[in-house]
Amino acid sequence: MYVVDTNVYLDWWDRRYPSFAFPTFQSRVDALIAAGRWVSVKGVFDEIGHVGSPGLKLWAKAQSAHFRPHDAALLTQANAITKAHPGLIDTSATYDEADRYVIALAKMNKWCVVTHETPARRKGLYAPRTDYMPDVCAKMGVKCLELLTILRNEKLTFH
Repeated sequence: MYVVDTNVYLDWWDRRYPSFAFPTFQSRVDALIAAGRWVSVKGVFDEIGHVGSPGLKLWAKAQSAHFRPHDAALLTQANAITKAHPGLIDTSATYDEADRYVIALAKMNKWCVVTHETPARRKGLYAPRTDYMPDVCAKMGVKCLELLTILRNEKLTFH
């Protein structure tokens, strides 16, 4: 099971795997969603609403059922992550970021986080935060992968 971060959707839809070059990418993701193997959280849906392209927003609305709600158990776990790793929070963000909810859902279910964030050590002196998703996942024993690894693991090809 994969719990997917906002940047993966943005990278897939607009940056790395656009539909003109990868015409079957969306159907492959839709199949993973239908199989219950690709999920996300409401916070990611909300972030897509803030920063996603019009096409991605439409797709997210059509696939809204795979964005899990922030129920009491998820909120409890997300708040524990924030308390243990306050450096995960971007203090300049103007909305509640989804990172802690993505990690919380993965932790609760022993699933994998899928993100394109890099650890703080790879960002050098200019990292505005002390912790990023890969850092927190490593500290919590949660597997953290990039989308390309998922494509390899699932043996997905695009024609």
